[in-house]
Amino acid sequence: MKESIVLLGHGSRRSDANDILRNMTDIIKSKLPIGDIQVECAYLEFAEPNIYDMIEKLAEESFDFIYIIPYFLYSGNHVRRDIPEIVSKYSKKYPQINFKLGDYLGVDERIADLVAEKIAAVIPQ
Repeated sequence: MKESIVLLGHGSRRSDANDILRNMTDIIKSKLPIGDIQVECAYLEFAEPNIYDMIEKLAEESFDFIYIIPYFLYSGNHVRRDIPEIVSKYSKKYPQINFKLGDYLGVDERIADLVAEKIAAVIPQ
């Protein structure tokens, strides 16, 4: 059984902005006890690899499970509409692959802790 996690970001025309998701993907790989699960990143638009090419690549490599995790803070149109439509389209195109769409980052105490640390770093003591 071949499994892949795809961390999906928005994408930017600025390559340094896209490097953030690549770096996060590497950090996540090191933190997850995932064994043989392949971890990739892809972008919705403006950057490569885009999600369409990534899914095609994984399908060509005969993956059985593809878990798509949106690296988005908000549930805007991409999270509510675009990404689910992409997953639905490819689920129909490749019925032999089990696609699972994870949740976006959203509201989370751990994110609040990180933001609080960033605020504390700029407030004079």
